[in-house]
Amino acid sequence: MRSSPSPLTRALEPLAAGLWVFFVLVSLLVGAVWTFGLGDAQLGRWVQNRGLLLTLQWLLLHLDFAWITLAATNGYLCVATREGLGTARRWGLMILVAVVALAWVSTRTGFPLGPIEYGRTLGVRLGKVPLGLPLFWFAVIIGAREGLLRFFPRWSHAQIALGTGLLAALTDVSLEPLAAKLRGFWFWRSEAPTLPPVFDAPLPGCLAWGLLAGCLALGLRERNVVASARPPSWQPAATLAIFHAIFLAAHVGRWMRG
Repeated sequence: MRSSPSPLTRALEPLAAGLWVFFVLVSLLVGAVWTFGLGDAQLGRWVQNRGLLLTLQWLLLHLDFAWITLAATNGYLCVATREGLGTARRWGLMILVAVVALAWVSTRTGFPLGPIEYGRTLGVRLGKVPLGLPLFWFAVIIGAREGLLRFFPRWSHAQIALGTGLLAALTDVSLEPLAAKLRGFWFWRSEAPTLPPVFDAPLPGCLAWGLLAGCLALGLRERNVVASARPPSWQPAATLAIFHAIFLAAHVGRWMRG
């Protein structure tokens, strides 16, 4: 017999639906900005009013962080609706701590992501690591896991974790050139202080994100048998698909601009 939705589920569903629509609308704007390489220079040519120009430049600076925050929030609400707030908090904290730790160690030692430095566009910083980074990986890991559970319900927990790691690695491979060269999310310090920064991602970084995502997915276990019997939400998987669609459009846009 199918159980009726809990009060928490009924309370979160309208909020999740509204945020999802907002995320899709913002994704369309982000897709246009990334695909056509829109930035301060273009705004300066198109907008003559200084006050309006400064406002638009501020919005453009914070657009990526707002987009990533909406993606992570939608994923969090979907997990909370299906698994409960306790599980959503535990999974969110686990991913946040692991991602921040990996990124922080890399800024100090250069391993495994290389001697990376983060720009201003990913929000407030947790030490040297911007908040947008763990929010992005939360959306990716939850999206990959929920999508695999939905399309391959008979897969074992280990297979889901392995698939999540592979999808995360592919996501990073697609993102890295755009993040460094197009959006200024991060760059790498040169060996000599007098040399310019490096904008090509080292291969071990992509492998490190895939490995971390797979290990984290192993720890994302449902504790509520009734909740785990319900089909996963399609929204986290759709979020990951939107990420890849925008990355692909941005790659095509860069190629066409030469």
